Amino acid sequence: MNIYPLLRLLADGRQHSGAELAESLGLSRTAVWKQLKHIGEAGLAVRAVRGQGYQLPGPLDLLDGQRIEAGLSGEVRESVSIECHPVVRSTNDVLMQKPFLGAPFHLCLAEQQTAGKGRRGRSWVSPFAANLYLSVACEVEAAGEVIQGLSLALGVAVAEALEQLGVTGVGLKWPNDVLVDGRKVAGILVELQGSVGDRFRVVSGIGLNVWMKPDQGQGIDRPWTSLALVDQVPEGGRNQLAVMVIEKTVERLNRFFREGIPSVREAWAARDALEGRPVTVLGRELQGTGAGIDSEGRLRVIRDDGGEEQVNAGEVSVRESGA
Repeated sequence: MNIYPLLRLLADGRQHSGAELAESLGLSRTAVWKQLKHIGEAGLAVRAVRGQGYQLPGPLDLLDGQRIEAGLSGEVRESVSIECHPVVRSTNDVLMQKPFLGAPFHLCLAEQQTAGKGRRGRSWVSPFAANLYLSVACEVEAAGEVIQGLSLALGVAVAEALEQLGVTGVGLKWPNDVLVDGRKVAGILVELQGSVGDRFRVVSGIGLNVWMKPDQGQGIDRPWTSLALVDQVPEGGRNQLAVMVIEKTVERLNRFFREGIPSVREAWAARDALEGRPVTVLGRELQGTGAGIDSEGRLRVIRDDGGEEQVNAGEVSVRESGA
């Protein structure tokens, strides 16, 4: 059931009568009521006042696929295909299940994920129309070389997009976290589909907290923030964020596929939240000081005895000592 047209009518946060909604949509009052029920099942509280109408608790910043596509530069627009959904299990899953891609970069955005995925099997909290849930899929010849460090390139892309829109205090925490004022505002999950000797599909999911409120993130066990909580939601909201994230993502992926890790080392170093900071590598008896990334995208850790070790992405989690 497509609830987008009804949501767009209610998105202003004002009260609308059932007759008004039915006439605007060309539906019966019963059909409107069924769609309102689906909206409620998506986690949005629709306030109904007998004899007056229906109203959301406040305005919604809804995604608009046509607006996003129109905001892209011509070069990027020609290389992408975009689909937007009200509710999906996860945007990564949608792209993993497609039989073929519609463009070199196929993008999926959603208002909500019912089974959003984070790194190392964690769930990604995905309230409706609160954040940006975006995945991009592309096909590559050799997965081994591509996957190593890809999350670093995407992290740089998100950081650059935020900075381009005026967000300050942006940092990067190895291997896949984007921070604002030291708290996680975005994360990246890279997945592969394919077999050895064949072409691989790389699907990269980006979750960016935009409007999320403290009560919506109660289940998150690590320090987090949203752009709204730091009063840095750019003008144009989630649609403008989507435009800039797509622009920077396509730009960074193209460079990464040509040049590999060297294409991101300088940009990562400029925002490295662990550089020169004490770190503890979980799952290993390793403590030391963050020393940037090496030529393969691994985290360099200078041990307390002066020796150096490299940590592979996916092998461990890293937290700043004392955090």
